[in-house]
Amino acid sequence: MLLFRHLSTPCFTYIAQGEFALITQHYEKQNVKLQANLKQNQQRFLEPMLIAIVFGVAALMGYYSVETPVLLHLFYVPVVVTGSLQGQHRARLMALLCVLSSLIIFVPYFNRESVDGVPLMMVFVFLVWASTLFLIAKIVGSLSDGWRSTMTKLTEAHKKDVLTDALTAVANRRAYEFELARRIADWNRNETTVSLILLDIDYFKKFNDRYGHQAGDAVLRAVADVMKQIIREVDLVARYGGEEFALVLSDTNTEAAKEVAERVRGLIESARFPFNGLILRLTVSVGFAQIQPGEDATAFVQRADAALYSSKEAGRNCVHFHDGSTCQQFGNGMATEIIDSERCMQTDRSMTDPYTDETTGLPTQKVFLEELRRRAAERNRYGTRLSLAIVEFVEDLDQTAQDTHLRKSLLATISKLASSVLRDTDLIARHDSNSLSILLPATDLEQALVPLRRLRENADTYSDAKYASLNYAVSIGAVDVLADERPGAALQRVEAALKAATSSGGNCIFIHDSQDCLPADQAASSYHI
Repeated sequence: MLLFRHLSTPCFTYIAQGEFALITQHYEKQNVKLQANLKQNQQRFLEPMLIAIVFGVAALMGYYSVETPVLLHLFYVPVVVTGSLQGQHRARLMALLCVLSSLIIFVPYFNRESVDGVPLMMVFVFLVWASTLFLIAKIVGSLSDGWRSTMTKLTEAHKKDVLTDALTAVANRRAYEFELARRIADWNRNETTVSLILLDIDYFKKFNDRYGHQAGDAVLRAVADVMKQIIREVDLVARYGGEEFALVLSDTNTEAAKEVAERVRGLIESARFPFNGLILRLTVSVGFAQIQPGEDATAFVQRADAALYSSKEAGRNCVHFHDGSTCQQFGNGMATEIIDSERCMQTDRSMTDPYTDETTGLPTQKVFLEELRRRAAERNRYGTRLSLAIVEFVEDLDQTAQDTHLRKSLLATISKLASSVLRDTDLIARHDSNSLSILLPATDLEQALVPLRRLRENADTYSDAKYASLNYAVSIGAVDVLADERPGAALQRVEAALKAATSSGGNCIFIHDSQDCLPADQAASSYHI
């Protein structure tokens, strides 16, 4: 019983304290480089040293015989160290070696003519001790294996996060710069040619404003997928900037690189990108260059960027190649000459675009509702403010062709005035035949009333100059979208506010404070909006 007390108490005390302290220490040291160096240095000397310790303990036990069984506790040290640093499998082998070495305590009894003198209690305690030793090896080894597996996964995930663009799942700017430097070094060493293709999505900001940022994100992912499908495994596709991508082609001659650049442009031009019931289409501008002798990375990228800029200047949707002195256009790209942003926003009159209003060039109500749902979800999730308004003009016109033209011109004028007083992050869309809807993210109602008042005042001033004989009134309804409010309910409130504004005579702004419709000036003084 005394031997059992000597064996069991230190054993379970070590499990409760030493083992978990060791594992905790490992978790606190989550430096991958330190762990790798530690493993490399210890693998060479650790195992022989631990085996030497085991045989040393066995020799001490043989020397002192069974009079000092406390020496059995020393076998815990090599088992725990092996399990912590080398895993469960090696820990079990070390425990087996310790058990076999500890059998030396029975040698004096086997030297006698009979083994009847071996105490049964000693045999029982020895078996308990051996089981405990294997249990320690399993627990410590499994915890160590689990920790190393977790650290390996975290390391791989970290590498992926560091070198991969989260949105498109292609290489990011850091990976692109690393690969480009590596390919240029290979060119300087082995003269392995390198081609760089830069690609920019045409009018991407206007695309975002028209269809919403979620549609823009979906298109970025789709463009990246198209590029990944046509390159080789040795090449690299990376997201170079916001809507810019880069292709690094290794061991590719000029003609092959031209074919890749034109193929990318053509595939994206002919592709249709479905998103939430929308069928989206777009074009890209492409420029590329091939490395030249004595050229560094900066000059190389500048030539490719100059080629891309030439494609933009030529009207976009085309490819240019920088040959070292000039930029040359090639391929089947049909560059569209677009003089200003207004012509860019116009739709093809030969076909109906359900997502762009042909009169104002603004998004339609369908696009607006999609963006409203997205912004309302952000409002509920992050607590950001969101304001909503509808601008309507009521004119006194007859139903003649000339009057219809004047109505369209008036609506286009008001849309331009609205764009001039709002931010780039705000969204303006065609709401009805004579109204516009406005979405103001990250804006409370007090802030939203500032540009809305300016819009109404500018509309009055502008009408005096150009439409002196035209009698019309501009009315605005506005609301602050409430927390957890459904988009449909917010629209109903803003329409009620607009109805109250037109019913009061027009040329005014009404708000809906979730209970009643009030003039903006009265609400500001009464409720401190």
